[in-house]
This record gives sequence, structure tokens and C-alpha cells, in this order.
Amino acid sequence: MTTDATGPQPGAEVDREAVGALMRNRQAPPDEEFVFGAERVTIELEGHGNGPFNVRKRDFSFVVDEPPERGGTDAGPNPLAYFLAGAATCLCSHYMLNAINDGVHIDALKVNARGHFNRSFYGGRFRDVIYDVKIDSPADPATVKEMVERAEAMCYAHNTLLAAGVKMTTNVKLNGTELVTLAR
Repeated sequence: MTTDATGPQPGAEVDREAVGALMRNRQAPPDEEFVFGAERVTIELEGHGNGPFNVRKRDFSFVVDEPPERGGTDAGPNPLAYFLAGAATCLCSHYMLNAINDGVHIDALKVNARGHFNRSFYGGRFRDVIYDVKIDSPADPATVKEMVERAEAMCYAHNTLLAAGVKMTTNVKLNGTELVTLAR
């Protein structure tokens, strides 16, 4: 697939064969207790206060900053916005991997993500994360329900937050009708 910083180019095709191979490797838990992978970004302070920071991943970059009342210049979203966006997008990615692999057509996918956290400077952490998911698809509800349940079980960010004791709730609507609420 041809991409640039704005995403897939018009006319780009999804590599269904590559997605299928990836999914076959992830269908069941591995024999080992933990199989290691890695992710890496490079972060560089661009300002003289609490931001802005330039984050790079391969040929992509984005700005993270804090508002002035937290020592930043408000040149970009704050770190927790990216944290929440990353977690929600990870889940969306697993929805779409499953949809591509299963041949489920998705017309639209939208998620509003909310995270509630303790504002303490010492020991501050997220208490819960709530996703309100809207899916438009001609697929039958049972198929979509199974797909979103499987995606949640596969999502790295979702599983990491659960393991850290964060309450996770996912409210899914299919074509405007409530489909399922997954709460753990």
C-alpha cells in the first residue's frame, strides 16, 4: 500500500494476503508465556519549557505539547490525549484487521474515547477508559459482535490497560442501534 503522512493514497488496495498471514500468526495464544516484540519512537524537546516535543517514528513526526498553564506552548495535543488516542486507535486497528481477514465490509468506524484519571502528581493514573464505538456495516449483528469481542482480546493497548487495573468499557453501536457493551 502506498502511504504518506496523511495515510493511504486514493486507489491504494489493502493487502488482504498479508493481513491474513498476520492474523493466522495471532489466532491463538503462543506456546510460550510471552513472545517479545518492540515499538520505538524518538522524542526531542523543541522548546525551552514543558514542550513542544517533536516525536518521530520512521518518516513520520508529530508534536506533543502542554497548554501554557502546564508550562507548554499549546503547539499540539497534550501527552494524555495521544495516550488515549493511541489506545483507542490500537483497538480500531484490531477491528479493521479482523474485518479485512473475515471479509466483513465496514462503511464507517468512529470512536469517542474518554479516560478518567487521578490528577495527583504522585501516583496519578487512569481509573477507567470508555470507548463509544459507532460502526456502519451491512454485516449481520452477530458477526460484528463476535468481531469486536475478538478484537478487544487481541488489542495490545486494551490488554495492557486491563493488566494495570484500569476499568475498560466499550459501548458498540451498529448502524445506530446498540449492539453490545463490553466491560472488564
